[in-house]
Amino acid sequence: MEYIIREAGLKDYSSLKPLHKEVHDIHAEARPDKYKRTEETLDKTYYDELVSSSDSKVYIVEDQGEIAGFTILKKTWPPKWDIKVQAPVVFMHDLGVKDSYRRRGIARLLFEKAVEFTKECGAVSLELGVWEFNQSAIDFYEKMGMTTQARKMEIKID
Repeated sequence: MEYIIREAGLKDYSSLKPLHKEVHDIHAEARPDKYKRTEETLDKTYYDELVSSSDSKVYIVEDQGEIAGFTILKKTWPPKWDIKVQAPVVFMHDLGVKDSYRRRGIARLLFEKAVEFTKECGAVSLELGVWEFNQSAIDFYEKMGMTTQARKMEIKID
């Protein structure tokens, strides 16, 4: 199967929204204490800023005009503190593949595109956050060569 991977534009917003919601719903189901169930999961103003900025990219994978996967990337800098090394990183805010397209190499295409963007914009690393419940995502990222940098922990207070 020949997929097309390309940079998303303003016109792709409406087509991307259902897949963004599909990915959001997975998180809302697993962590209802953190994610609300809602119909609108991708803010239009936020999306427009992402696709208009040189420091961020939204890539989509298409199959015969249908969006099968996407990733949202943003170049960031650490706080300007004397104790922090001032080197930019790219943060992957989202990576999602439509359920009917999983296990077909689409996430790999998007991840490779993210690495390419990271190199092109002069960042020193590609970083992301992944929930502990999402073992398949953790396994995928480890397969792509990622390692755990830090761990965020919680204790729920009743």
